[in-house]
Amino acid sequence: MKKIIVTGITGAIGQYISEPLKELGFEVYGIGRRDFDTSDFNYIKADINNYFEIENIFNKIQAKYLIHLAWDLSKGYFHSNANFDMLTSSINILKYFKNNGGKKVIYIGTYAEYSFDNIPAKEYDKLNPTSVYAKCKNYLREISELYCKNNNIDFCWARIFNTYGENDNNTRLFPYIINTLKNNEKVSINHSQLEKDYIYSGDVAKILSLIIDSDTTGIINICSGKGIQLRNLAIMIAEKLGKVNLLELKEISTEEALKTIGDNSRIVNELKFSSYTDINKIIEQIILGIKNEKN
Repeated sequence: MKKIIVTGITGAIGQYISEPLKELGFEVYGIGRRDFDTSDFNYIKADINNYFEIENIFNKIQAKYLIHLAWDLSKGYFHSNANFDMLTSSINILKYFKNNGGKKVIYIGTYAEYSFDNIPAKEYDKLNPTSVYAKCKNYLREISELYCKNNNIDFCWARIFNTYGENDNNTRLFPYIINTLKNNEKVSINHSQLEKDYIYSGDVAKILSLIIDSDTTGIINICSGKGIQLRNLAIMIAEKLGKVNLLELKEISTEEALKTIGDNSRIVNELKFSSYTDINKIIEQIILGIKNEKN
């Protein structure tokens, strides 16, 4: 059986990834920071920044495949110094992976690397990372590409666009809208005119699983290829909760690109993936869960 290590397996995307990987014949070893009890895969509680601990894990498992999802996404992460720690840790992980015969790796990038001069953004369009987070991700891509090329490791850089799903990071817009409305508080969105590419985290997990089990390498956009205005997203959620009156939708000018939409051609053409989850379906599931909590 093909052994794979997945870091950040209890995160927004990682929570969905064990099943599609197992369906493809992988023996899954997941690393996370919190206590987590599961029989679905081999779970290991560890801190990515503890080099000695992580190296021992890689030496013990000797996995030939790696999906590195872990990153510190605490509040304010776009400009946090924690990004530098994650950059260093991620480079060290590649070394441990190589030392144990690693064959293929997926590292995670961000749509914030792009300049978005062209819409939809293609994988080799101009880059313009401005935040500490995006710059560290881009530095990691350059170093990782070079390291893998020098050590005969198949490398894929998955540039993930905006995600949504259950148990999402509370700092993200999607859970902010839902949780604030749930508490009957006003939702204020400063740049509701922006149009963003949203993809369900469960779909991201399926796509990453297909990539690691394929010959696909290089940079690949993980996106839906479609945009939705933030105002429309907020209205969609608020209507289902019957709380449109609590929305405060502003259109304050910003230096951020008006549209941040990705080209998903590689996903559709190379991986033959087109069964995207309907955003309405997930919103309804989450809201149903909220209503059940009250009953």
